[in-house]
Amino acid sequence: MNKALANILFTGFIFVMFTLAWIEALTFTRLAQFFPLYISLAGSTLSLVYLLKTLIDYRKETSAEERAEHIQILKPLRYVVWVLGYLLLIYVFGFIIATAVFLFVFLIYESRMKVMQSLVSMAITLVVVTYLSAAINIEWPASLLGL
Repeated sequence: MNKALANILFTGFIFVMFTLAWIEALTFTRLAQFFPLYISLAGSTLSLVYLLKTLIDYRKETSAEERAEHIQILKPLRYVVWVLGYLLLIYVFGFIIATAVFLFVFLIYESRMKVMQSLVSMAITLVVVTYLSAAINIEWPASLLGL
């Protein structure tokens, strides 16, 4: 897979996500659908325009050598797994616990920080998130475990 084709696939994925978001926003109550509906409609429209432009450019400008060029696909997928793992942690344990665990593990493995630096970074992040949550009265959703 070459870079241009990966760009087309990713843009197609973004278009599908925005389209599904505005379809889902239609099920919201009239007052609740305002922001998600119009933002997702704008995102869907812009990503479709970009996707069509990219497809046209790909057809016109790529040569056989460029189509044969390969990119590394597994390296970026590692970060997709990190994000999916974080979302799974939020679903099971709740936002605050998931943020603490994810941030600590991510800083140790990906950033190669020392344990003490990771603990300090995690603590600062949790204090800021907790303070801002209280200041603007954010009620985090309950987790699967009810934490």
